[in-house]
Amino acid sequence: MTHELRFLERLRQGVASLLHAPLSLVGLYAERETPREQYALTLREPYPVVEARLHRLGFVRNLVSSLKYRDYETPPQTTVASWVRYPEGPLESDDQLHLALYSGADRSTTDVYAHWEPSWIRHPIRHYRATDVDAEEGIRRVRSLFEAADIEYAVLPAEQRIGGDAAATAGPPLK
Repeated sequence: MTHELRFLERLRQGVASLLHAPLSLVGLYAERETPREQYALTLREPYPVVEARLHRLGFVRNLVSSLKYRDYETPPQTTVASWVRYPEGPLESDDQLHLALYSGADRSTTDVYAHWEPSWIRHPIRHYRATDVDAEEGIRRVRSLFEAADIEYAVLPAEQRIGGDAAATAGPPLK
């Protein structure tokens, strides 16, 4: 199922890129940098495999999310996908777990960034203002979900994960 939505993900990325400049003229945004402190974990799997796992864990593609990018010591990199999980369902949850996926240099690993925030469905203004974003809670929740599902992951220092996939093989996975 996830591969069927990749076209929509590319469309979302294109629309966000086009809208960002005009929106920024009036103090709004369609693109945002992913803060370093939202890094949650690295999976030694390509993102299509990760997406299938997320789907099984109750996540859905977040096609209305702003376009996220990381621009650290490397050339800017855009997320390959944005995913969200509503603990009590989309219409009942006041908050959501939002994940941004970044593909490793040779696409064999996936870095997962996470944050806990107001649901864009129930609280669109609070969500868009991004004032109640909690990186620590998002990281705790995604790691807990992965551990409960017996999904192995590693927590890598920035210089290793941003340095490419070869660095991601260092050290045993943490669960």
